[in-house]
Amino acid sequence: MFEPLLPVILGVFVATQVVYGLINLSVASLLYSQPINVVEDGRAIAFDRGDAESETVERDRIRPVHVLLAVRNERRAVIEETIADVFAQEYPTESIHVYVIHEADDDVVGGYVDDLAASAAERGWDVVPHQVDQEGLSYYLQANARLIAGDFVPQTKAAALTYAFASLSFEPDDVVTVSDADTKLPPDTFRLAVGGLEEYDIVQAKQTVRNVSDGWLPTLEAMGIAAWSDAIYARTSTGPYQLLGKGYFIGVSDLYALGAWDPDAITEDMTLGVAAYLRGYRLGIVDRYVQDLCPSDLGDWVRQKRRWVGGPYGHLFRDEFTLQERVRFWTFTVANQALSVANFVGVPVGMVVAWTAIAGSGVALPTAVTVLVAFNLLCWAEFTRRTYAATRRAVPLETRREKVRFYLLSNPLTQAIYAGIWAIPIVSAVWGTLHGAAPTFEVTPK
Repeated sequence: MFEPLLPVILGVFVATQVVYGLINLSVASLLYSQPINVVEDGRAIAFDRGDAESETVERDRIRPVHVLLAVRNERRAVIEETIADVFAQEYPTESIHVYVIHEADDDVVGGYVDDLAASAAERGWDVVPHQVDQEGLSYYLQANARLIAGDFVPQTKAAALTYAFASLSFEPDDVVTVSDADTKLPPDTFRLAVGGLEEYDIVQAKQTVRNVSDGWLPTLEAMGIAAWSDAIYARTSTGPYQLLGKGYFIGVSDLYALGAWDPDAITEDMTLGVAAYLRGYRLGIVDRYVQDLCPSDLGDWVRQKRRWVGGPYGHLFRDEFTLQERVRFWTFTVANQALSVANFVGVPVGMVVAWTAIAGSGVALPTAVTVLVAFNLLCWAEFTRRTYAATRRAVPLETRREKVRFYLLSNPLTQAIYAGIWAIPIVSAVWGTLHGAAPTFEVTPK
C-alpha cells in the first residue's frame, strides 16, 4: 500500500535521520562533556546523632526557610496537601514559614485562606495569608524603575512573588524557596538543600509527576520529565542554566542582590536562572524529585507547555553569553525541542520504513544511511537506559499492579510518541514568537 509513496517516504526518513544524528551528537556532547554540580548527601543537615557537640554544630547550620506559595483559583484540598507536605519535612517546624500569596480578586482562595491559616496554627504550623496589593506593587515597581506611572501592573506569578518578597520581612541569611499549589517534596529535601547552600549559591531539585493514575498524559510525563531533568537538565548546572519554577532554594541576600524576579516575566524561573548565572552564581543540583500534578486534559497540557517552551526564546541571543555558552544554551533548549518536532514526523515515517523492510519490499538503504540509523538507535538505547534508571528513582510505585500499569503505558515506544506530542506546543510557541504575540500567563487547572 506504500509502494507509490515509497520514494517520498524514504526521502523524509533520511532527512529525519540526519536531524536525529545532529541532535544526538549535540546531546551526547552535553551528556559526556558537562559535569554536574551535585549536592552530595553528606551535605545534608543531620539530627539526633546522639553526640551533643555534633548536635550543636548541626543546629547552627539551620536557617529559617520561607516557602512562597503563589496561588490563584486553587482548590483548598490541593493547597492543604502541599502545606502538610512542607511541614512533614525532616526540618525543625519552627524554622519553616509558609506564605500563601493570593490576589485580592481571587474569591476562591480568599474565601478560605484565613480559615486555612487558623487550622494550620492549631497544628503548630506557621502559615501566613499574604494578599497582593496592586497599588503597593505599583509604587514598588515605580520606585525601582521597573514601571512607569500609569502603566499596567502585571498580574503574574512573578509579580505576586515580587510583591511578597518586597513586603515581607526576611533576614539576609534566611532561605527562600518557591512552591506551586501542587508541589510535593521528598522529606529530606529541605535539610539537603540548606546544607547545599553552604557550597552553592542556588540549589535546585529535579522534577517528575505524581498523579500517574489520572490518565495517559500524566503517566507519560512522569517518565519523560524525570528523564529530562536527570539526564539533560542536570548537565546545565555549570551553565547557562535556568530554574524550574519550584524546588529551588536561594539565600535572601543573594535574591536581593539579583533584584528578585522580573514581574513581567511569564517564565520567571528561566529569567531568574539566567540572571543568576550571568552574575556568577553557582547552581547545585539536589538529587531529589519535586512531584507535581500534570494536566490530564490535552488542551490544558498544551497551554501549559506552550508557556514553558517559549521561555528560552528571549535568551537565545543574549549578548552576555560567550560563543561556548550560547552553544550549550542552544543544545539543551533548541536541540531538545527539535527532537520533539522531528519525532512528530520521524516516528510514523520510521515505522513505515521498518514495516516495508520486514515485509520484504526491497528497501535498500545506502551504507552511510545505515550507519547513521545504527548510531541513532544506539543513542536511543542509551537514553532509554537512562530514562528507566531515572524513573525508578523518581516515581514511587508501591505495588506490582501499579508498576505493570505504568510501564505498559510508558515505555520506549510511547515515550517517542509523547516526545512527538510536544511538537504541538513548540510549534505554537514558535509561531507566536515569530508573529510578535506576547505570551500570556494562564493558571493550569488541577
